[in-house]
Amino acid sequence: MQDPLMPASTEEVRQDRLFLSRPFESSVTPEFSAAHVDAPAFLPSGGDFHNVFPIHDGSGDVGVILGDVAGHGEEQTAQAEHMCGLLSDCLAIGMSPADTLTAVNAIVEPDPNFPVFGTVFAGTIEANTGKLTYASGGHEPALIAEPPTSAPQVVEELEGTGPPVGAFPADMTSYEQHEATITFGATLLVYSDGVSEVRTADKQRDWFGLDRLKTILAELAALPPRRLVSELMQRVTLFCRGRFHDDVSVLAVRREARRQK
Repeated sequence: MQDPLMPASTEEVRQDRLFLSRPFESSVTPEFSAAHVDAPAFLPSGGDFHNVFPIHDGSGDVGVILGDVAGHGEEQTAQAEHMCGLLSDCLAIGMSPADTLTAVNAIVEPDPNFPVFGTVFAGTIEANTGKLTYASGGHEPALIAEPPTSAPQVVEELEGTGPPVGAFPADMTSYEQHEATITFGATLLVYSDGVSEVRTADKQRDWFGLDRLKTILAELAALPPRRLVSELMQRVTLFCRGRFHDDVSVLAVRREARRQK
């Protein structure tokens, strides 16, 4: 059987998808850089959202958010922007990731103008220590790829900590908070389920899956964030021949190697 990542010809891949999912990169702080790539299932709108930003307390710490509002279309895009803004505001003022998900859930769940729910990863990374504190509401497990100097290459899978945001009333919802460490040169990868749940277009209907994603991330860990998300997106696109049925978002955050003085 032909490897689904190796198409018979480039014509089998939807080139518009590759073009419209161009990666974007930014230097968030001197300690962190980030890159993301998006491909809505139904162009041009989608229900995925993300944000990486410095926490304005002078520490150099950063906040990281990626989420996926249920459904597709213009309404979901508006809901995604609303939820992303709420989450970002909470983290920016110093709320913990768990308290952030709890607060936003309490706001959106009873809101008649917010009829959907969303899976969310929210975290903060300390500039000095690399400590990642995070909460994950029903979201796909984030991954940490150690620097490529490690042998064999290590990819850590982060566990979930609670239900989707907006799915259940506040008195029925709680979120745990977990910690991990992002060493110098390591990469945090957060993504929507449009990546892990994409399927081949042939009769086999094989899933891309988490194990394949972890293997590819290990292969790409040495690349700069922009190239990493670009190459990963191309692998996903080739796997499904560009036939996406869900929004796809990938966000990579790199803790930059300590510079010699």
